[in-house]
Amino acid sequence: MENQNFKKLLIQKKVPKQIVSQIPRAYDIVGDIIITNIKKDIAKKYKKQIGESYLEIHKNIKVVLNKKEEHKGVYRTQKMEFLYGEKRKETILKENNCLIKVDVEKVFFSPRLANERKRISELVKPNEKVGVFFAGVGPFALTIAKNKNVKEIVAIELNPLAIKYLKENIKINKLENKIIPVYGDVKKKAKKYPNYFNRIIMPLPKSSELFLDDAIFSVKNNGIIHLYAFVEKRDPYNEITKKINEKQKQKNIKIKIINKKILRSYSPAIIQIVLDLKIKK
Repeated sequence: MENQNFKKLLIQKKVPKQIVSQIPRAYDIVGDIIITNIKKDIAKKYKKQIGESYLEIHKNIKVVLNKKEEHKGVYRTQKMEFLYGEKRKETILKENNCLIKVDVEKVFFSPRLANERKRISELVKPNEKVGVFFAGVGPFALTIAKNKNVKEIVAIELNPLAIKYLKENIKINKLENKIIPVYGDVKKKAKKYPNYFNRIIMPLPKSSELFLDDAIFSVKNNGIIHLYAFVEKRDPYNEITKKINEKQKQKNIKIKIINKKILRSYSPAIIQIVLDLKIKK
């Protein structure tokens, strides 16, 4: 219904039907920002009509941005162009009882993982020590700290701007006594936490399995690692399972897959999955 209303509004605003048919149905909402992925020539020519239509449907939206490219670089950020509304790329959203401040262009943040963050927080037991590797602006750490009685959360992040937002979000949510922000490379920082965490979350936007050694080093015996990966849709678990089996032999440990789940589509051929791993040392 929402999408039909959007298309009707565009047609009412004299956008040709063949152009309307090329505008993707899917978009993300982060706080009061809508993020679209419309062809550049269409976005440039019809940005006023597109922006007005989004704001008419979503009364709380103040900004419309359009993706210029896919996520790239070590921080997995993506360039966005301003289409309509207030000229900013920073917002504050509410998710799982937390307030999260973020610049949607300069740090990685996926609103599509909100339910996954809630799922993980519900798995956390009282007084756990939790490690969040690749913590970003803190959505996993904040969700757990806000909703569960944990002993400690160590949130490690490499992007200096993301760690700035993480520290600010910790203050906004009054969680200074629960979350320790750590700026730096997981491979270096994890060395300070041998057999330390009951649970480690690894929501790296790409190739978190490359850091599985570091998580195994830092997790306690019988601890849990939540491993996220982007994989081929046609056979999502085959390659990652092979890597886990190889790691078992290499480290002489037991790794049991206690849960696996498809989280979202990334492209027609690629999806994101999560594997919950129990580590027996």
